[in-house]
Amino acid sequence: MNIVIVGQGAMGLLWYHHIQQLTLNSDKHSAIQLHLLPSKAFAASKLTQQHPQYTFTDHNNYKQQHKINYAHAQHIQEADLIILCLKSFNIANALKEMATQLHSKAMIVLAHNGLGTLAELPQSITKRHNIYALLTTHGCLRTAHLTVTHTGLGTSDIGLVSGVSNLKQQQSCTQLLNTALASVTYHQNIQKKQWLKLAVNCVINPLTAINNIDNGLVNNTEYQVTIVSLLKEIIAVASAEKVELTLAELEASIKNVAKATAKNSSSMRCDVLAKRRSEIDYINGYIHRLGIKHEIATPENTQMWQQVQKLGSRVYKPSHF
Repeated sequence: MNIVIVGQGAMGLLWYHHIQQLTLNSDKHSAIQLHLLPSKAFAASKLTQQHPQYTFTDHNNYKQQHKINYAHAQHIQEADLIILCLKSFNIANALKEMATQLHSKAMIVLAHNGLGTLAELPQSITKRHNIYALLTTHGCLRTAHLTVTHTGLGTSDIGLVSGVSNLKQQQSCTQLLNTALASVTYHQNIQKKQWLKLAVNCVINPLTAINNIDNGLVNNTEYQVTIVSLLKEIIAVASAEKVELTLAELEASIKNVAKATAKNSSSMRCDVLAKRRSEIDYINGYIHRLGIKHEIATPENTQMWQQVQKLGSRVYKPSHF
């Protein structure tokens, strides 16, 4: 199997590292060819020709360095599996640029926060390729360029979101990812899982970004009224999209995630502090747009969307994939 991971942020390097270690330490997987597609800015530099190293610190605080095999046009053309670990707003452009290079049987896996990217993809991609969503609760933080820390163990879920069901493809992809970084579970209907993650992101991400707090503080009493209002709107919009959620399950999920990642800083908070574009348009902004579509009022989610937009309206650094 030829694999290309797109994105050299925290999640991109997390998956790159674990798949790379799998290929180095297992005879069964030694034939796998793994490459990382760097950002445009970095690809233009001569460093890509020097096989630079990345620094990875695992959840036991063990630090190690490894070389990166960067992807070039040939590797994209030969790829059997493309894993896009990008910000939501970069997904469509990245796939548009790759559309003519990919062979028709290449699997595409989207690993990002929020929803709404699928509708933005070109038909040249959606008509020719099976597209999967990969959701993970692993904690990972990029502390510097090509430097990441695996801050907490989690689980991952994967499922087909576009294309034709292919049992052999699903099993091979899931088994590979699960062996590299357990545990990964395949779902015939991934949509419910996507909405559960979206609901968590709609609460934890904007509250931590707006109030500049660690994830664990979201469980404080002062935020509970806002949280319930956000969730009730999400439940109503999800129902209109034929996804049934309950307030109890969402509240429990948020409390558990906030507790498990108590000392972590959400990706949205990190983006706001670094003056980078956040994924708010694909999180609370997605709820806002669906609310308009279904004529459902979403004042709390709309307010969160607008507040984070204002925080990001200050000049931010462009985000390259």
